Amino acid sequence: MKVTLNVSGFDTHAVFPDSDVSLVHRPLVEKFTRLFQQKQERIVVFLCAPPGSGKSTLAALWEYLSYQSSQLEPIQVLPFDGFHYPNDILDSNAIERNGELVSLREIKGSYETFNLTELIGKLKQLKIKDPFWPYYDRNLHDPVDEAIHVKNNVVIVEGNWLLLNEPVWNGLHELADFTIFVDTDPAFLQQRLVDRKVRGGSRLADAQAFYKSSDSINVNKVLSCSVPADLTLYMNQDGSFEIK
Repeated sequence: MKVTLNVSGFDTHAVFPDSDVSLVHRPLVEKFTRLFQQKQERIVVFLCAPPGSGKSTLAALWEYLSYQSSQLEPIQVLPFDGFHYPNDILDSNAIERNGELVSLREIKGSYETFNLTELIGKLKQLKIKDPFWPYYDRNLHDPVDEAIHVKNNVVIVEGNWLLLNEPVWNGLHELADFTIFVDTDPAFLQQRLVDRKVRGGSRLADAQAFYKSSDSINVNKVLSCSVPADLTLYMNQDGSFEIK
């Protein structure tokens, strides 16, 4: 399947194997509808995956598929990135890593740079009202508060740290009706992440340095330190998925 999807505010041309669409993706979208029919309340799905794995594109595909049949409950994707602390807070705060004091701005994207308290509050609101959700503006490189009005009965919250096995974070999954984790080979993600930085305007050397100092740490943390999900998808290097 070739499809143009809106991912983080940009049109993205994506290709998914037809077999994956029929055997993995459509059945999952149908499952979300069944969950809503069973519970008769908003269904919250977590899609957790390491950086560079294409989780935002995957969630956008599920949203797209949900609108292709009147028998399916339309999906709304809610990005986790809107809970980044603003840059001015990141610039003025630091944490200790390996015996050194590191600015939060230098490790932007790590779990310490997200507002966990605000995230928990919004997740709880999903079950009782139609809240407004923050959005990460990739032109401003900063979050925008109350940018997305949540209206649909099935929502997919997608992000890196939703299943993180750290204090407080490891209870987030209790606020979801169904959790999905994307596993893959970390070596496969390195080139994807470096290429993404270069496309965003970084020099190759800077992109490689950022991968070493930040992205690689986050990739390994997500893959090795996440609580078990209800369903694990393994992403192969050709972009296909297997249910584990």
